[in-house]
Formats: sequence, structure tokens, C-alpha cells
Amino acid sequence: MSKRLGRNFYHLLIAVSFSTFGDGLTLLAMPWLASTITSNTFFVSLVSASMTLPWLLFSLYIGALIDYYPKKKLMILAAIIRIIVLIVLNVSILFKIISIPLLILAAFLIGITKVVFDSTAQTLVPSIVSKDILEKANGYIMTSRLTMSDVVGRSIGGILISFGIFIPFALDIISLLATIPFLFLLKTTASLKSHALNKKSKLDILEGVKFVWKNQLLLTLALMGIGITLMFTSTLAIQVFYVKEILKLDSSGFGLLIAVGTIGSIIGSQSISLLKNKFGFNATILTSLLMMGFTLGSVGLTSNPFIVGILYFIASFFIVTFNICNLSLRQRIIPDNKLGRVSGVFQLLSWGMSPLGMLLGGGIVNLAEKYVSRDIALRIPNISLGIVYSVLFVVLFIALKKFNKELLMNNFRNKQAKPN
Repeated sequence: MSKRLGRNFYHLLIAVSFSTFGDGLTLLAMPWLASTITSNTFFVSLVSASMTLPWLLFSLYIGALIDYYPKKKLMILAAIIRIIVLIVLNVSILFKIISIPLLILAAFLIGITKVVFDSTAQTLVPSIVSKDILEKANGYIMTSRLTMSDVVGRSIGGILISFGIFIPFALDIISLLATIPFLFLLKTTASLKSHALNKKSKLDILEGVKFVWKNQLLLTLALMGIGITLMFTSTLAIQVFYVKEILKLDSSGFGLLIAVGTIGSIIGSQSISLLKNKFGFNATILTSLLMMGFTLGSVGLTSNPFIVGILYFIASFFIVTFNICNLSLRQRIIPDNKLGRVSGVFQLLSWGMSPLGMLLGGGIVNLAEKYVSRDIALRIPNISLGIVYSVLFVVLFIALKKFNKELLMNNFRNKQAKPN
């Protein structure tokens, strides 16, 4: 009989769903609002970048805060601060005193609250569900985020903007107000224990780095994360040019490709528990990584938009299953009182590599164009991704094999040490 997720988990899921719905609205409306103030593309991109910059700047520190303070209170505080920022933003819009500097500041503050809220929610999951159903729980949360933000939030936000640019931000405030009662309903004894454990020690933001460095499997996953993010974002950097020049699609066709990928992601997030139970954890995470490399690498070998749509669907499916497996594995082996700091390391490496990956993608194409045609140059980032992911598959296979061997040996020693 399968274990149930429980009422406590569903309170968290509903809170995350409301918050993520607001994310979708605000993420869409922010750059749109900026474009009504200025036609300078650099300033508009600064607004968008300001929302993601806190992941790079504060992931380690916020990870330590999560381990030091009660998690439920942190999430409520993040929601309240975000509500205040959004109210100030809406007032400035209504009184027509909004400016790019004010918008950048608001985006940055909202970004900080998002890091706190999302990171804390991620570390709460292992304390409110059984370890053997982590994939199922993480799958539900991933589905909620994909559906409420990418599908519902952004699509509704696009419609609401036509009635007034302040409306998406106002609806984000309402969604956050709906979030808070469900956070109060959370029963999180683990957060109180973490607070008591860490009260005796310094707020060590490097504790997560040390823990990862000493654990060979976590270190392997962290270093792999750098390669995975670098190569993936390198393909995103040239994706628009690939779609326009090679696939010959307009903006609506591009949007359709993204929608197909999102559907694949949602199905993947709901299938992860079934895949893990049927094929085992190792087979699921390894197959996911291999298929990510194969499908995204194959994108560079075709000019057919229908084939690319199929490849995007499959790739998105396995990207989500890999990410959920990766997250669930970390949640199993990292102690609850260090989960925030260690998760901060992984988030820093993931988000921190994104701008470098973007530069890498553009640099590869610019360099390749000196020696080959532009058509071939635009394909190289995807083909390179396929090669790198294949190498990382071998690295992960060896790391998991060694980890499982050590686990078996430790279990054997523990049994031998027990008195008859």
C-alpha cells in the first residue's frame, strides 16, 4: 500500500501554487511595464535580470538563514515583504511616478523574496513527507509550479495587461494573501528543531560548501550541475536565431514549441513516481540524463520543426524527471539541519552558471562562423550539449555505482556491529 502525502503536504502545495501563480503574473508584467517606460532594450533586460540576480548573490546566505530560523516564519515573512513591495509598485503606477530605477529595485526585492520562499519550500518537503515518496511529493510541487506559473499565470497575465498594467501586480498581491493562511496551517516541528540546533553555533554560510566538498556523490552532482547548466543555457542563448533562421518559424511558432515543451514537463513531473517505482532510482536518473543529451543534441541535426517539437517534448519530460531525482537524492542524504545551506550551494551553481552559459552559447556561434557557415554554427551548441551530457552520463553512472557499493558496505558493518 502506497504512503499518503498527508494534509500537511497539501497545505504546502496549495501555498506554493498560489505563490507561483503570482510569479507567472509578475514575471510577465515586469518587462512589459519596463517597455512602456523606455524603448532601451538594455534597461528592459536589466529589470528582468534584477529578478534572477538574488539567486546568484544570496543563495548561500539565504540557505544558512533557512537552517537557522523556523522555515514557516521565513515563508510568511517573504510573502508579507513581497506584498508590501507590490503595493508600493502599484501605487507608483497609479500615480504615474514609476521609473526604471524604481522598477529595478522592486524587481530585485521581489527576487530576494522569491529565493527565500522557493528555497524554504524545497527544504520543507523532506520534513513533512516520508523519504520513500519524495519523488511523488516533488513531482506534485513541480507540476504546480509549471502549471500555475508558465501556463495559467503567464497566459492570464498577458490578457490582464490589456486592461491595465497594474492588474497583474494587484492579482499577485491577492494570490500572496491567499498563500499566508495555508502557511499558518503548516505543522513543522523540524523547523523548530533546526532552530534549536543552530542557535548554539555561528551562522556559517560556508557550512554547505564544506558538506558538499566532503561528500563525493554530492560533489559529483554539484560539479555536474555546472556542466549541465552551462551547456543548456548556451543553447537557450541562440535558440531564437535557431528557430527563426533554421526552422523558419515566426513568434507564434516559437511559442507553440515552448508550449509543447511545457506539456512534456508537466507529464514528466507526474510520471516520476511511477518511473522510479517501476525501474528504480538509478535507472530513472541515468536514463533521464542520457535522453536529455540525446534529444537536445539531436535538435542540432534537424531543420524540421515537427521533429524539433517532438524532441522538445521528450527533452522537457526527461529534464523534469532528472531534476526531481536529483533534488530527491539530495533531500535523502543531507541532514535536515543543513539542507538549506547545501541546497544554497546547488542553487548558486545552477543560477550562477546561467549568464556564463548564455555568453558561452553566443561565443561559440561567433567563433564558429569564422570557419563554417552560420547554419552549421547555430547547430554547434546543441551538438556540443549532446556530447557533454553523454560524458556526464558516464560520470554519474560511476558515482552512483560507487555510492551504492559504499552504502551496502556500511549497512553490512552496521549489522555486524549489532550484538546477537
